[in-house]
Amino acid sequence: MRNNAGLQVIKAGLFTQLQDQGRYNQAQQGLSQGGFCDELAAGWANYLLGNSASCPLLEICFGQAEFEATATVQLALTGAPMNAQILYVSGQRQAQKNNCSFVLNKGQRLLLSFATSGVRAYLAIKDGFTVKPILGSVSCVKRNVIGGLNGDGNALKDNDFLPATALTNCAPERKIPCKFIPDYKQSVTLSVIESYQCDAFSMNEKTRFYNSEYHIDKQNDRMGMRLQGPAINGRLSGVVSEGIALGSIQIPADGQPIILLQDRQTLGGYPKIGCVSRCDLSLLAQQSSGKEITFKRTDLATEQLRYLQRLRFFNVSL
Repeated sequence: MRNNAGLQVIKAGLFTQLQDQGRYNQAQQGLSQGGFCDELAAGWANYLLGNSASCPLLEICFGQAEFEATATVQLALTGAPMNAQILYVSGQRQAQKNNCSFVLNKGQRLLLSFATSGVRAYLAIKDGFTVKPILGSVSCVKRNVIGGLNGDGNALKDNDFLPATALTNCAPERKIPCKFIPDYKQSVTLSVIESYQCDAFSMNEKTRFYNSEYHIDKQNDRMGMRLQGPAINGRLSGVVSEGIALGSIQIPADGQPIILLQDRQTLGGYPKIGCVSRCDLSLLAQQSSGKEITFKRTDLATEQLRYLQRLRFFNVSL
C-alpha cells in the first residue's frame, strides 16, 4: 500500500470521473465546459467537509466502485444512494449512510453497489484531490481529450491512485438536513426560460411542448439528453451556428427535444426553444432512460434569484 495520503482505486466502476466546477472561458478554443452534472449534490459533498466549492471530487455514475484509504482520510458521499459500505481490515462490513461526512482509516475500503435511485453519486475528500489542473480545471471531458487524473480525458480505471493532502484535522462530522435531500424518484418538471429562437415556434407548438410528456431516450450522456415524445415543429429548419448555453433545448429536424449538458459542443445550428433552469438541471442529471419529463415556463429573474441563492449558500465566487 502507498504511504502517501489519498484513495487507491480498487474498482473504478462503470463510469467514474474527476470533476470540479468546469473549464470556463475556453469555448472560443472549442473546449466544452465540463464540470459536475449535479451541481447541488457536488456542492453539498464539498460543503460537508468545509471545502471550497471548486475542490475536485469524484462523479460516480451507476456505482459498482471500490476505494481504499492509503492514510486516514475524511470523505463525504452525496447524490444517488449506492448502498455504501465500509470494509474494515478485519473483513467486517458496516453500512455507511449517504449525505454525510465520515472518516475512512488507513487500509479501510469504501464499497459502492448499484444506485438504488438517481444515477450519479459524488465522493469528496477533505481539501479535494490534488490533481494538476489543465486550463484552470481538472474536469474530465472525454470528447476533448482533456482533464482527469492523467490529463487525457479518460475516466478512472482499476489501480489508479487519487492523491490528497494529508489529513491534519477533521472537520466536524456533518449531514445534510433531511428536508434538503432530493427525492430522485419524484416526477420531474423542468422550468424553461424561453430564449434563442422561441419566436420561431408557434403558440400551438409551444402549447404542445408544455402540455406533453417526454421520456428520456437511451441515447443520453454528459453531452446531452435526447427525449422522445410529441414532435415540436418550428418555422426554421436550422440557424447559423451559435454558442450554446448549458441547458439549451435544441429542436432538430425530427422534432424530438435534446437538452444539452456539461460536455455539450460549443456551437450548434439547431433551433432552440429555450433553456432549462440551472437549478433544475441538477435533478435532471439524476434521471435515467425512460424517466418521464414535463416542462413549464419560467422567467429569467426568477431563475437568477434561485441560482444566486444556491451560489451564496455554497460560497461560490460570483
